[in-house]
Amino acid sequence: MKDIDAKVLSSDMLAEGLIRIILYAPDIAAQAKPGQFIHMLVPDNAHVLRRPISLMAMDAHAGTLTLAIQPKGRGTQILCAMKPGDSVKCLGPLGTGFDGGDAKTIYFVGGGVGVAPICGAMDAFATETSCAFFGFRTRNHVYGMTQAPCRVVAVSDDGSIGEKALVTKPLLEEIEKKRPDLIMACGPTPMLAAVQKIAVERDIPCQLSLEERMGCGIGACLGCNVKITCPDGSWCYKRVCKDGPVFDAKEVAFGG
Repeated sequence: MKDIDAKVLSSDMLAEGLIRIILYAPDIAAQAKPGQFIHMLVPDNAHVLRRPISLMAMDAHAGTLTLAIQPKGRGTQILCAMKPGDSVKCLGPLGTGFDGGDAKTIYFVGGGVGVAPICGAMDAFATETSCAFFGFRTRNHVYGMTQAPCRVVAVSDDGSIGEKALVTKPLLEEIEKKRPDLIMACGPTPMLAAVQKIAVERDIPCQLSLEERMGCGIGACLGCNVKITCPDGSWCYKRVCKDGPVFDAKEVAFGG
């Protein structure tokens, strides 16, 4: 984990409501794994808390990190307004990432901004028999499909790309044809809960990347606790920033 001044190499629109920023951060890129994140300090004097941003891609050779940032609040709006040549304080890499293990066929599931970390996982773990399932609001929100390392099936809320359906529909259809060794997913909580149900009912190993508001990003403030089911049936709390953001699907107690 390093706290460095990263240099902005480029900033452009990735999709509607989503900005792609490429940082030169060799110390972090050399250590980063798919599913991890960085904690970015907003470059002004008003925001004390950093913003957790997932890694869409990392290139240890080039020393770069690729981010997909949604400019929702004032802090992320300032980050998205950064220009090439600007510097930004970044702490990372943080959290636990995805682990492909010895899985030969992995199905990847991403929804909205959650497609970004799934792209990093695909780059690292996709095989010829893998498949990705992406859900978007509209065609204008699509990203991450060009030069994908495996087949991608996209659906949308309005049917402007692919089928008008939830992303779990094509996932289930593909599972009926071929059972995967592992599922990796990131996206809105309802989507993750649905993927969890599919995986647990079929006893398919599954890893879920969760999102939560974070304060410190290193597990000290306990502000990002999530309810976790223990092996004996009891429950406890774990920290998304330190123990996650990637968890075994059988652990996560959604709605708890």
